[in-house]
Amino acid sequence: FKKIYMNKIKILDGGTGAEIRRRGYEVPYHVDSIWSAQSLIDNPEVVEQIHYDYIHSGARYITINNYALTQPILSRAKIENRLIELTSLAIDLAISAKKRSNKDVKIIGSLPPLETSYMSDLVINEKDMLDNYRVIAGVLKNKVDIILCETMSSSIEANTAVKAGLETNLETWVSWTLQGSRSNTLPSGETIEQAFNKMKNLEPDAYLLNCCGANFITDGMKILKNLTDKPIGGYANSSKVVSTNNTKLVDKNPMNSQRANSTSINEWEYADEAYKWMENGASIIGGCCGTTPNHIKELDKKSKKFLE
Repeated sequence: FKKIYMNKIKILDGGTGAEIRRRGYEVPYHVDSIWSAQSLIDNPEVVEQIHYDYIHSGARYITINNYALTQPILSRAKIENRLIELTSLAIDLAISAKKRSNKDVKIIGSLPPLETSYMSDLVINEKDMLDNYRVIAGVLKNKVDIILCETMSSSIEANTAVKAGLETNLETWVSWTLQGSRSNTLPSGETIEQAFNKMKNLEPDAYLLNCCGANFITDGMKILKNLTDKPIGGYANSSKVVSTNNTKLVDKNPMNSQRANSTSINEWEYADEAYKWMENGASIIGGCCGTTPNHIKELDKKSKKFLE
């Protein structure tokens, strides 16, 4: 076991878009709309309440609702000019929930995929990508505690986001997605180790995996713990996925691959799987698509049991 940061497990929050929908509010399809960003325009009070409920469930790190606030995604509704306004609102809602909770909570800002998530073949050219990420990071700078480059589908996407994050001098985490049905494989076809090695001289403050089967994160922790002494962790979808093939090609439709091979799990099964992450060195844990405040509540319980 390498040096790991086990004096305290960092508990993240869970999913936002699906949680908004679960509460009865409309969330349009993420591929051709502004998805969860619509709630910032229509129902900002719901976003704040979700943040509050996650904190109440045990989360001490909450991510602002800016996952869909990118220039290409907002352009779908011809409102890319509202990027700074809506990102600032997302920050304010998270801060308001934190103040209302009276808890010691860290605020995370997201640097997400600029285009449709998981589609590594849609990643734009490196220069334009960096320019876009720098604008978003500039809004987050001095307003959040941590920048999370999340759901990264390829090493190029991850490296560019991390570069923009580190330029703010804020603590910056990277999180690759293993969306699809291939364990240890990004949608680009790269392995976790290949993506890690391609970071080269970039040094994010933590390495995570997210938005994939919970069991894929278990397998991924076994790899990450042997690659770095820095904190590692993950936040999965509320499912387990059967690994099919191991081809190293670009997955043109990782969502379909995952859906066809996944089984939904409840919050107790999720927490049991996350316990394995901690056994394999994870010190940052939370939830992604389909997870709820109940999932975070069970994660918090498991983390305390782990540290006994």
